[in-house]
Amino acid sequence: MELGTLGAVLRFAIELEGRSAEFYQEAASLAENSVVEGVLLALAEAKRKRKGLLERSRREYINEMLLEPISGLEGSDDLVDTELSSDMDSQSVLRSARELEENSQGSYLGAAQKISHLPQLARVFKKLGQGNADHKLKLGPLDNSERPAAKGGRNTSG
Repeated sequence: MELGTLGAVLRFAIELEGRSAEFYQEAASLAENSVVEGVLLALAEAKRKRKGLLERSRREYINEMLLEPISGLEGSDDLVDTELSSDMDSQSVLRSARELEENSQGSYLGAAQKISHLPQLARVFKKLGQGNADHKLKLGPLDNSERPAAKGGRNTSG
């Protein structure tokens, strides 16, 4: 779906953050340990705040510009399947989360370039894209916290 106006870009971003918040909330319920659950819940809250930032930005910075044409942004390219099932293992959930953050980052940075003539709003989108990079970093170490401790391995500490 082409995002042909600034209003469409903002609607898409608001929807993306809402879906992401729901994804992380549900993913937290599937987490196999409290560390992962805590990070996922924190990301759900961050996504809700980001949605609020976008809604405020839409009210504060934009009015008649919502219909301003924009070309070259395809919202469907940046959507990730956020469907979770109870039989997904933690690695699959984390893989989906990283893909969600990576695609969102690309979407926000691409939008920031397209609306560079609106510096305040472009800054908001750049900030959101940088936030996605931070979220990916938070998800990275969770791979190790999900692995069960090795049984019967050799003690190499000395």
